[in-house]
Amino acid sequence: MEQVSEAVDALLFRHVVGHLASGVTVLTTAHGHQRFGMTASSVTSLSVNPPTMLACVNNAVPTAAAVARAGKYVVNVLGEDQGRLAHQFAMPDDDKFRDVRVHTGKLGLPVLSDALAHLECEVTEQVDGGTHSVFIGRVRSAVAGQGQPLTYFRGDFGRFEFARDDRVYKKARHQVLSRVYLANEVILLEDLAGELGVDQSSAFYALTRLAADGLVRRDPDRGYVVAQFDVATSDATFDARLAIELGVIELSVGQASPAELAELRARFERMAVLLVGDRFVDFDDYLDANYAFHEWLVGLAHNPLLTATFGGLSIKSVMTRSFGSTPMTSQKFIDVQRELTEAFERADRRAASESARAYCTLAKQRVREILAHTGGRL
Repeated sequence: MEQVSEAVDALLFRHVVGHLASGVTVLTTAHGHQRFGMTASSVTSLSVNPPTMLACVNNAVPTAAAVARAGKYVVNVLGEDQGRLAHQFAMPDDDKFRDVRVHTGKLGLPVLSDALAHLECEVTEQVDGGTHSVFIGRVRSAVAGQGQPLTYFRGDFGRFEFARDDRVYKKARHQVLSRVYLANEVILLEDLAGELGVDQSSAFYALTRLAADGLVRRDPDRGYVVAQFDVATSDATFDARLAIELGVIELSVGQASPAELAELRARFERMAVLLVGDRFVDFDDYLDANYAFHEWLVGLAHNPLLTATFGGLSIKSVMTRSFGSTPMTSQKFIDVQRELTEAFERADRRAASESARAYCTLAKQRVREILAHTGGRL
């Protein structure tokens, strides 16, 4: 093991946090005589000088309150063969540390002895963000061992491994979208791995991707549960996007620069080629292109609060739950977004507003058509 001195310098700090990659960590802490731990992927390095980490924790998980009380935590970076350990700390259990080798770190907290790397942090700031708390921690000790992290981009073979895990995720997503798993049903890691014919590490990766998509949620008591989706959820999301975009139209039509309008046009064209003849050429690519187009449109207002609000709407999740359940769609979506683009180019505020409203109406109606074939819920 490579031990870094307590005064962690920038070079060594970069080396240790490099083990995070896009992988999986276990956050541990202790309060009183009780140990706490949870699998966490929303962990990242925040600053090199001073060495600082950021961890985002769901307040519904007991570890969040424990970190707040203790004022310190450990980021344990897992190795590529520790998928089962990641699952153990992700699921509700009275003793998550069962059969796990642990030692006490410099800050008096439990450290997973077999972890690939770990960073011990003292909380310098806690930021409340809705259902989550963000803990900013000054790194007091950092240790890294040899090996590859539990990640989806593994060294020289990373591209192959990522492609394999991405295929597993898409198969699992198809299971949810095609209603093999119903709303509120618990998806057990072992069952998913068996049904897909993969190891539990790949199945766990798929579940974390599904959670990020909003297709499943991690219930503190039940584990991974298929999220409900209905007309009310769809309507609220698309109406919120429309309200934002109407405000952006009032602020930015006639004000956008030629370069900004050229980029809006370019993003539209990239999106348009992915929906042809009432059919998605590639839904995932279309989803990304569609989001990029509307994100740029909102950005034309040069208002960071509007952009942040748009980013929090879970538009991709709603579109995945609805439009992603079938390759069939309507060419009208491209037509109305073309009209929206042209209205910006002509500096026609009224036409832009009408196009935005028409796009919202089309989206809500299409969701209703899809849900009509699935009993009203997905």
